[in-house]
Amino acid sequence: MFKFITKLILLCILVFFVFIALSVYSGGERFRWFGKKVEQESKKMGEKADQIKEGSETVIKGIEKTTEKVKDFTGSKYKDEKSR
Repeated sequence: MFKFITKLILLCILVFFVFIALSVYSGGERFRWFGKKVEQESKKMGEKADQIKEGSETVIKGIEKTTEKVKDFTGSKYKDEKSR
């Protein structure tokens, strides 16, 4: 366990120095590029999430309509579950 923690700390130090070297070498241009890519992808993911939400709302409405039809067909005594 001690060896794992030591290797993890050394890896963090190495990543820190690579980060500093890239910042000095490219002036942060690569980080700006990475930030723009992340922003573009997050917008795409947000749009996809909105599509999924709209789809789930239509599914919920369909389930509610089907439930009402089944209750009407079977002659259920309670039309609304909250009225019990």
